[in-house]
Amino acid sequence: MFNKLKRKFVMINMSLLTIVFIAIFSVIYMLTAISGERQIASSMHNIMFSPPRPFPDNPVVATSIVVDLDKQDNILNSFSYMNINKETIEQAVLLASESESLTANIKLGDTYYAFLKRSTPQGTKLVFVDRTLHQKNLNNLLVIFILVGSISLVLLLSISIYFANRAIRPIKEMFEKQKQFIADASHELKTPLTVIKTNTSLISTNSEKSVKSQAKWLEYICLQVDKMSSLVDDMLSLAKYDYAEQSSFFIDFDLSKTLNSSVLSFEAILFEKNIELNAQIQPDIFLNGEKESIKRLINILMDNAVKNTPENGSISVKLGCDKNKVEIAVKNTGTGIPSEHIEKIFERFYRVDTSRSKESGGYGIGLSIAKSIVEQHKGKIYAQSNVGTDTTFIVILPYR
Repeated sequence: MFNKLKRKFVMINMSLLTIVFIAIFSVIYMLTAISGERQIASSMHNIMFSPPRPFPDNPVVATSIVVDLDKQDNILNSFSYMNINKETIEQAVLLASESESLTANIKLGDTYYAFLKRSTPQGTKLVFVDRTLHQKNLNNLLVIFILVGSISLVLLLSISIYFANRAIRPIKEMFEKQKQFIADASHELKTPLTVIKTNTSLISTNSEKSVKSQAKWLEYICLQVDKMSSLVDDMLSLAKYDYAEQSSFFIDFDLSKTLNSSVLSFEAILFEKNIELNAQIQPDIFLNGEKESIKRLINILMDNAVKNTPENGSISVKLGCDKNKVEIAVKNTGTGIPSEHIEKIFERFYRVDTSRSKESGGYGIGLSIAKSIVEQHKGKIYAQSNVGTDTTFIVILPYR
């Protein structure tokens, strides 16, 4: 599929470039030809009505032939600065006389001429101008255009293939990640559905028993429903932030209180894992934004920190501001993130450790949602990590 897309991209690009090249070269060729023909026509007209001086400095005049004919088209006299034999003049006169046009181009051997005819009381006056140099210039120009165009198109083909590969690579990577995500999500959804079906069957086969006696099976069902609901919510959140424009529901709210309450909601989990919490939250910091989205952002960062902090570890949360920006930093001790992954962790469906993420119920969506929320608020988010020591996620948002 991607090879077909790449070929189509290259073919369209090269077709457009070829059309542009042909159009440009054709215009240049035509303008050059028309300009030369006009100059030759002007020179013939001047020679016809204003006989040249004995020693002309005009190269066109120097290569001209003037012939006077009687009414029977016999040559009365001829004049030229060139050393030209009588047979050639007679042949040129014959071709010009046979032509019904008053002006045209003829070829004698390897020489090209343009002629102009005018009737006179004695008969006909003919002016011939050698246009061989002009014709050679046009031929050389055509050869140059073909060579330059061919070489340019070959180079542009290579460049097009290179950029096509570069353009398709991230799409291909995202497609592969989405395929992997769909496979993982399908597997993860299949497992809770199987558990729900099994427990429902157990309850159905024991319909005579009370609800209380079967509370264990109902609890299993609720847990699996919550797991599926969490995955679906994450997928809907991605779709929401993909197409969300600047929200009209932005309000001024107390970010300090929001952050503090969100952090406190993790106290039970922190206590269970014996994780130390250090919070340095500057009071009375107000932010203009979508409050629920910011709460979602904080919960994602805290949840990520808790999942990646070992027992007896520590998490620190900081909030501060200056005149222009608000900064939130969530730091946790742990194994850290290798440098080759640090730039990719905000990509959708990306997981540093696939097996560990699946054990913890992650799908590689949380941090991409966090990034979308931050971008919706015109801010930026990035991570800093010391492998084997700690990881810090930093969010910078515009103040007010």
